[in-house]
Amino acid sequence: MSKDTEKKIPDLSRFDKYLKAKPQGDGISESLAEIYEDDKGARVNVREMNIRRRRSIVGRFGLAAVYLIIAAALVGGVYYWLVNRGADVTALDFSIQSVEGLKANQDFTYTLNFHNKEKNPLTNVEITVVYPDSFIFIDSSPATSEGNNKWRLQDMEGMASGQITIHGRIIAPTGQSNILFADFSYRPSGITSSFKKTASVDTILASSGIDIMTTAPGSALVGQEETMSITYAPQDKNYLNHFSLRLEATENVKVGAPQLFDGVSYKDPASWNIDLSKPAKKPLVISFKLLDKKVDVENIKLVFEYTPENSDHAYRFEEKNFPIDVIKNSLNLTMSANGSSADQGVDFGQTAQYSISYANKGETTMNDVIIMAVMNGDAIDWRKISDKNNGKVTGSSIIWTKEEVPALKTLLKGQEGTIDFSLPVRPLTEAKLISRYEINSYAQFSIGNKPEDLSLDNETNRSNQLSVKINSDISLDEAVRYFDQDNIAVGTGPLPPQANDTTTVKVYWTIANSLHEIGNLKVTTTLPSNVSWDGKDRAEAGSLSYDASTNKVTWDIGRLPLSVPSVSAEFSIALKPRTSDHNKLMILVSGTSLVGVDSQTGYPVSLILKSQTTKLERDDIANTDGIVQ
Repeated sequence: MSKDTEKKIPDLSRFDKYLKAKPQGDGISESLAEIYEDDKGARVNVREMNIRRRRSIVGRFGLAAVYLIIAAALVGGVYYWLVNRGADVTALDFSIQSVEGLKANQDFTYTLNFHNKEKNPLTNVEITVVYPDSFIFIDSSPATSEGNNKWRLQDMEGMASGQITIHGRIIAPTGQSNILFADFSYRPSGITSSFKKTASVDTILASSGIDIMTTAPGSALVGQEETMSITYAPQDKNYLNHFSLRLEATENVKVGAPQLFDGVSYKDPASWNIDLSKPAKKPLVISFKLLDKKVDVENIKLVFEYTPENSDHAYRFEEKNFPIDVIKNSLNLTMSANGSSADQGVDFGQTAQYSISYANKGETTMNDVIIMAVMNGDAIDWRKISDKNNGKVTGSSIIWTKEEVPALKTLLKGQEGTIDFSLPVRPLTEAKLISRYEINSYAQFSIGNKPEDLSLDNETNRSNQLSVKINSDISLDEAVRYFDQDNIAVGTGPLPPQANDTTTVKVYWTIANSLHEIGNLKVTTTLPSNVSWDGKDRAEAGSLSYDASTNKVTWDIGRLPLSVPSVSAEFSIALKPRTSDHNKLMILVSGTSLVGVDSQTGYPVSLILKSQTTKLERDDIANTDGIVQ
């Protein structure tokens, strides 16, 4: 401050002394009187007072006092802030220490250090820790207040320090970050606001404590068995006395049984337990095969895990990834029945015509090819197999080698061929010998093997699977009669028929069924041009109808449940031969057909009957040759 602006502060002690020495009582009254008089000694009307706006010496002094009060308040605030700097998070030291060079499952300690650098006490002190997923908590000092990660501490005096130690283990892959986070929350004494300081530490394992070596092929042929090997040994200082090994892959990878030895136990098709207390004298070998080429590269992962005692949680400490190029086999096989590779239905006693088409679609020649047809189902009548190549029948399979099919000795690039054979379905009379009314089949190939060494589980070398299901035993009986079974005439007119005269007969339809329910069932026939509908119809189920424009008779049954073993219908027809029909045998009903859907197999069923003539083949009483007279 310059000398021109510098002012002295009045001595306030002298003013106090003056107040103490001033008389009281009347002196006060006199002073008040002086206040309410003007310069001439007259009373002043305070209600009409005029205030002159000029600064007296006292006014200037009062303004200076105000400035001094504000300055003192500022100085006091700064002083309070300096004294109570604990409201600033920088006034608190909070850090975490860990250990370097750890191995998996090795005991170690986190140390949490905290120090209040200011004189102001801290209240509501609470420390919360978030552990890495790989951490196993054992204990702490002091003990936790809640769970295994929260401590509520006593008030912390100014300049005080504290420490928390956390004892535990980490199981994680080598080199992986394992970060612990901690929050120190508190409230400075005399302040209502809470503050928080955060610290963290990253603990990275130096080793799992186990030396692991793995080998695996870089490529694999579809359907061919491949192997990978795992060699393992504990290090001098190791804290894992056992571990589990799991193979992770898509469903396209089929894992075989490993070569087990002491210290290795088999959990499931892709998981093993390893006991490190028993030294491994040889590698663990795992076999696998690729079932198909769904992708160009199939990824296989080996996962190494440790599960502590009295725990269900498995901690991963190592993993190995193997990208394997997929190589597709080069022989295409297609299985078909009755000219179709789609699933289909057959009837009892029907012969199914099978074909296996093969083609070398690869880039190289294939030598010594073996093809096998696998036919699963006891509905096959193996006694009546027909195979011009004379394949070898073994159980439910037929095998062809270069001995039966010379073309299989050498299949050049692009070369194709077909193997045909037929298998009949057992007749209805042998239905009791059938446990499953279905034949499942596929073709399979191998290269260079002996026929007896073929494996049926090699799904990659298979053709399409083909299902042939046996339809229900539905039947349709058709009888055209002049006399019914009771020898009562149901027809009219001359018998045998005569030219230019009308003869009527009755048509009887009977449907029988016992194996599966039939839906959408319908029977139809188209009458010859010289035969007409004569009515007198009756149906036990469904409805009979006649279309005069097409001369077609239709029996629409719809659904035929198993609870109805048979159902029948009847109607009359009329024949009027022409003169030109003399000495002829006339057709009354031609090619009656039945159609429906087997509700069990889902496939259509159909029947077509032979023609019925004026000979009345089903009427023994009529006894006529049917020749028009």
